[in-house]
Amino acid sequence: MASNLQPPTANLTTATRFGRLFVKYGTVTLVSLMVGRMLLVSFVAYWKATHPEPPPPPTIGFGVLPALTFPEKKESERPTSYKLETGLGSRLPEFDIDRAKVFLMPKSIASLLADKEVKEVAATYGFIFEPQLLDSRTYRWTKTGALDSSLEIDTQNKTFLYKTNYLSKPELITNTRRTPEEYEAVRRLKSFLDKTDLLADDIATSSGDVVFLKSIGGELEEAFSLSDADFIQVNLDRTMIDEEYEMYNPEPENGVVTAIISGVLSGQESIVDLEYHYKPVDYEQMETYPVRSAKSAWQVLQSGNGFVAEKGTSQEAVIRDVDIGYYEDWDNEQEYLQPIYVFTGDNGFVGYVSAIDTRYINEEN
Repeated sequence: MASNLQPPTANLTTATRFGRLFVKYGTVTLVSLMVGRMLLVSFVAYWKATHPEPPPPPTIGFGVLPALTFPEKKESERPTSYKLETGLGSRLPEFDIDRAKVFLMPKSIASLLADKEVKEVAATYGFIFEPQLLDSRTYRWTKTGALDSSLEIDTQNKTFLYKTNYLSKPELITNTRRTPEEYEAVRRLKSFLDKTDLLADDIATSSGDVVFLKSIGGELEEAFSLSDADFIQVNLDRTMIDEEYEMYNPEPENGVVTAIISGVLSGQESIVDLEYHYKPVDYEQMETYPVRSAKSAWQVLQSGNGFVAEKGTSQEAVIRDVDIGYYEDWDNEQEYLQPIYVFTGDNGFVGYVSAIDTRYINEEN
């Protein structure tokens, strides 16, 4: 009787063949899956990079904003014509933004302790006699000594002007070697403000901008270097918004805090002139608003409706650069810190135009 059983060798050969096929096709399948996954992940990443989700619309949380208030300028303080000559020729730079941040500036409120507080500030700076009341919220102190000096303080927002007759004192310009180094000049100003808790956080970290000054015929002119200087001007501005956007004011050559420092005098007495225009900004209270195009802002400037902070020395303003910054008023209390287009050009020209889309500005304000 014939047997149907195959020899063990045949069974082993078959199993080996199927095993090899399994490994072969299994490996191919696994590699295909891995390559396919990599291709899929790469495609998804590429798609997201080339088709990003649109950002949420600007928040516009403060509603319609009040128009920025710029100082009045005479017609003679404006150029008669404007010309665009940037690094792009007669083209404007492109700004890759469609919105900008707007920050709340808390309104100052008259305090029952305001009178006491400003008198403490004055006493710290050596003004101990009773002040003169200039108006409902401004005091003036005067003091005679080596330098005759005056101090005017707004009791509501604590902005102040400190003035002396330093330019009439020739002895202050007899020793230029003692004019402080730049770092020391900035340190002295910050120390001066810190004594009365007027050194706010957003100016305490400012590196400060320094200008060397020389007295010629009782007038200050810019000096070439520290060794040539009789005085040093220190400008403190707030730290930049998002480490990118600088602060600007009605007088672009000055900071929100500006001081003149003498090298002949020492310590607190070395500060012979100081303007403190600082008002708080609440950086936690922020909303975003659409911005107008640079082209639109340029048309506003050309039409004569922008603010000319510095006319320069020419009747034709040749614009070399356009940037975005933030404007803070000195004479009026702003409700919000708002962005502006800044146009700078030859012979010291500086002009500002609001950067907020006009649909969200109350022009009648």
